Amino acid sequence: MKLKMIPIVEIQPNPFQPRESFERESLKELADSIKDADVIQPIVVRQLGFNYQIVAGERRWRAAQIVGLKEIPCIVKDVAEERVLLESLIENLHRKDLTDIERENAIHELWENREDLGFKYKSELAKAIGLPPLDVENDLEAWGFRHEVGIPPSTPTYIISRTRGLPIEERKKVVEKVEKGEFQAQEAYTAIKVLRRAPKVIKKEILKPKSRLTPKMAETIVTKLPFEEGQNLIIDEIKRSRLTEDEVEDRVRDIQQAREMGKPLARDMVVKEGIVHVVGEYECPYCKRHYIIKCNGRKDWVE
Repeated sequence: MKLKMIPIVEIQPNPFQPRESFERESLKELADSIKDADVIQPIVVRQLGFNYQIVAGERRWRAAQIVGLKEIPCIVKDVAEERVLLESLIENLHRKDLTDIERENAIHELWENREDLGFKYKSELAKAIGLPPLDVENDLEAWGFRHEVGIPPSTPTYIISRTRGLPIEERKKVVEKVEKGEFQAQEAYTAIKVLRRAPKVIKKEILKPKSRLTPKMAETIVTKLPFEEGQNLIIDEIKRSRLTEDEVEDRVRDIQQAREMGKPLARDMVVKEGIVHVVGEYECPYCKRHYIIKCNGRKDWVE
C-alpha cells in the first residue's frame, strides 16, 4: 500500500459499490466540510490499467468533485478483482446511512461469490465483515423473502426477520400491515408472537385489514382466555361494540368468572322503562340477529 495524491479524473467509481444512492443533501454537507478542512481521510483505490478504481470512499470522491478539487489523497491498495466487493462492503457496512436493502444486497452478493472469496460457511463471512453471524443469516433470509414475494425496500430487515417461522401468507400480511401503518414496530412484534400460538379464529381476525382486534387484545385473549367459546364471544363483542383494549381486559375477566361460576358467558340484554337511547350494533338474545337498537320506552327493537 502507498499514499499518494491522484487526479480525480483518473479515478473511477466502484461497480460493486453496495450503496445504491447518495443523498444530495448528505453529499453537500460533506462537500462543505471538505471545503473548510480539506479531505482529511484518504480514499482507498486499486490500480486499474492506467487509472484507478475506488475500493472505499466514493462519497468523499463525489463530494470532492462538488467542491472542485483537482486531486484527492488516496491509499493505493493491491486488491484482487474478486475481493473488491468485500473490501468495499467492510468500509460501508458500518456506516449508519447504509440502507437495509443495500446491506442485504451486498451480503447476498458476497455469499453468492463465497467460493471465489474462500468462504464455506456463513459464520466465516460474518467474521470477515465484522458482523454477528445471526445478522448475516437474517440479512440473507430477508433478501430471499423480499425477492420471493415482492416485499418493498422500505420494509426494515428486522421486521422481516421477526416473521421467520410463520407461514408465507401470514408473513406477507404482517409486513403489509406494517407498511400501511396499521402496526407499529412493537405491535408487529406482539402480533408475530401471538400468531405463533393463536387459534385460526384469532389469526384470521388480527390479519384482516383495519381489524378492530389489536395485537395487545389478541395477546390478552390467547393468554387469559384459552377456550374457543370465550374467544369467539369476545372477538364478536370487539367487532360489534368496538371495545377498547382496557375494556377487553375487563370483559375477559368477566368471562373467566362467569365460566368458573357456571353462568352464561354472554351478557343478557335488558331494556328498562323510560326514555333511553342506545346506539350501536347488538345481537338479539332471542332471534340471534344483529340490530341497531333504539330503546324508546316501549321495549321494541328497531332495525
